[in-house]
Amino acid sequence: MKEAIWGTAQRWFPDRQIYHRSDGQVRYFAISTTLQVSALFAATVLAGWLCFTTVSVAFHGRAIAAKETQIEEERVQASRLIAEAQASEATAISLVESQSAEFDRTAVEFQLRHETLRQLVEFAEQLSGSIMEPSPELDDGRVLMAATPADPTPREARDSLVSLASLSEDPEDQINYLMGEQDLVLAQAEDATETRLENLRAVLRLTGLNIEDVVASGRDTDEQGGPYEPIVMDASFGPGLELNHQFSSRINRIAARMLEVNELERFSMEGPFGEPIAVPHRRTSGFGVRLDPFNGRPTQHRGMDFGAYRRAPIVATGPGEVVYAGWRGGYGRTVEIDHGYGFRTRYAHLHEIAVRRGDTVERGQQIGGMGSTGRSTATHLHYEIWFNGSAIDPDRLLRAGRYVQ
Repeated sequence: MKEAIWGTAQRWFPDRQIYHRSDGQVRYFAISTTLQVSALFAATVLAGWLCFTTVSVAFHGRAIAAKETQIEEERVQASRLIAEAQASEATAISLVESQSAEFDRTAVEFQLRHETLRQLVEFAEQLSGSIMEPSPELDDGRVLMAATPADPTPREARDSLVSLASLSEDPEDQINYLMGEQDLVLAQAEDATETRLENLRAVLRLTGLNIEDVVASGRDTDEQGGPYEPIVMDASFGPGLELNHQFSSRINRIAARMLEVNELERFSMEGPFGEPIAVPHRRTSGFGVRLDPFNGRPTQHRGMDFGAYRRAPIVATGPGEVVYAGWRGGYGRTVEIDHGYGFRTRYAHLHEIAVRRGDTVERGQQIGGMGSTGRSTATHLHYEIWFNGSAIDPDRLLRAGRYVQ
């Protein structure tokens, strides 16, 4: 087999000689069959290697390209996942910040409500006033006090608020519970204020005067001042934060009622509502037209007459300043007191006078003794009340005074 192959190789590649002539010299090179076969084999191996490497490089480039494509896809997928994770993180952070801001807003509003209620309570404690019977009546038994108006703000039951606070430990539920407690306190303050206000109005209506005009007269004459500090704080702790509108409106309404109560109570304390005689007495003549005791002709009687014993203590019917103390024509010895709010009282026919002009007197303070000086038929007190320059029936204020005292 080897000999056959070798024979074939010798036939295809016989020994050859290559002659080379140069400078008259002839040289030759012998190329044997073995050398030719070896050269062919080497050339074949080299060609095969070149083909193999070429094919390998071609296929490897495709693999590299495919790998790069896969890597790029994976990179894009990773970028998308990262972007989604970042978006989820941003959403979570935004939600936490939003909830935190809402909680802070609720907490600050609670603080505002608490501070407002504190000011309201302090303001209520400053209100002065005497104790009055709750339902003044006329002689025929009719009740004068109007019913308390219905509260336009619905109130949540206390039991539901307590159960909410006991079952939940959520801070927001606790704050809602505390706000509910504040609403209950506010409701009690509102009811008490409305009841007190309606009671005062009912009592003062007995005077037959326009109470708004009376209070306005008191504002004009009082010497008051100071910086303006509103009880309701509409200013916010943070941008755009204000008290709940319903709560703020309710506070304003109650504060206005309290101011009105304060004014009416001041008037009830400072107005001439007391009895002018400090001992048991009787009424001898009323206000209005009567027959003159001296000439028997009809005359206008601008006051009321009270009878008692000589030198019975005559007292001021309200706090004020003595603007006249002395003899005044037919009135005899007379004392006049300015009570503010446009009111003046006159006490006439006194036996003696115990005060001087410019003195400040309190309700119930003795200003003289009953007598019969001036144009008088017997020992008695002539008592007048003047409002803004006009005489009014003293019985109106005496009747209201039964509930004010």
